[in-house]
Amino acid sequence: MHNSELVSFGIIALLIVIAPYISRLTRLPVAVIEIILGALTCHYGLFKNSDTLNTVAHVSFLYLMLLAGMEVDLRGFSRLGRSFYKKAMLYFGTLYAICAVIVIAMQLKWIYIAILPVMSLGMIVALLRDYGKTHKWLNIALRIGIIGELASIVALIMVQNGYSQNSDNSPFEIYKSFILLAIFIITFAILFRISKIIFWWKPTLKLWFMPTNDSYNQDIRFSFMLFFVLIGITTLMDIEDVLGAFLAGMVVATFFSYKYDMVHKLNDIGFGFFVPLFFVYVGSTLNLNAILHDHKIVWYGISIAFVMFLIRLIASYFAFKSYFCSLKDTTLFALSGCMPLTFLVAIAKIGLGFKAIDDSEYYSLVIAAVFEAVFFTVLIKIIFYSGNSKARKD
Repeated sequence: MHNSELVSFGIIALLIVIAPYISRLTRLPVAVIEIILGALTCHYGLFKNSDTLNTVAHVSFLYLMLLAGMEVDLRGFSRLGRSFYKKAMLYFGTLYAICAVIVIAMQLKWIYIAILPVMSLGMIVALLRDYGKTHKWLNIALRIGIIGELASIVALIMVQNGYSQNSDNSPFEIYKSFILLAIFIITFAILFRISKIIFWWKPTLKLWFMPTNDSYNQDIRFSFMLFFVLIGITTLMDIEDVLGAFLAGMVVATFFSYKYDMVHKLNDIGFGFFVPLFFVYVGSTLNLNAILHDHKIVWYGISIAFVMFLIRLIASYFAFKSYFCSLKDTTLFALSGCMPLTFLVAIAKIGLGFKAIDDSEYYSLVIAAVFEAVFFTVLIKIIFYSGNSKARKD
């Protein structure tokens, strides 16, 4: 068993290496390729899931949450201004209100209130690389994406804590997890504020944790220590470990932003191994026989993708119509926030683990994530270049 698991990791490592080459050839997002490769290789028996792989994949997912936390720049939020926050509140208020109406009207499972508005920065960052930072719709998409990712993290935590409570539990047991969650967040916020004051008063203390010139990789050691310690604390408090991983990333980004090399190293480690492994693992959980023999799974996934786009388009129109002054930019903005590949897959995996959704719904959600990443990327390109001959020449 031990040898077979090592062989499985060897095959996964090979898939991780070849995925970028296939991505360049097909012009598909690399995460989509990794999911497809994982599904195909597992389907044909080249490797099998195991408890060890499940554990490593879970750690990989938590590492992804660490990287998500590192995207949060708390100092940048204070400079956005009241006008932006009013529009953002209107946008998210409309978005979640529509989702709630859809869930109630169509009698969907409550987890869909967290699924339909979920957001992720991954594809938005990819769009920035393709189109640059000079476009208003993309700059706003990045800012909204950061807030949306935070909201999605909160939704993930609420879903995990909510569904981890058995219906047979007493009311106290059901609320205990949320009480502990509140205690943890309040305590963390207080310690976070105290740390900011201390580091403002004695900025050289940061160098004790992460020296500028260090041959022992103390910055990486400290980051991983913080990562696993906060995960351990949340686990001991019976709070979902996603929060610990995310907060670890936020601490690193807030207090140690002067360590540019460290940020790049952590990203390289994550996107070089852990994140691709997670997506390959997600692909391996798909039952291709079930998907190919039941077209409803595919159509349901595509339907979810278009519903997610429609509610974002409506929310964008209400919140940013006067800001963009054109239907084209509003549509591009809505599309850019409608490719939550990472978090949609993550919340689907969590929902399946807690039996909040069944296997068919899980497959549909993964298909929706892949469809959005492929189809909406192409649609953005078509809309962006339509009537824009200058951009097309560039």
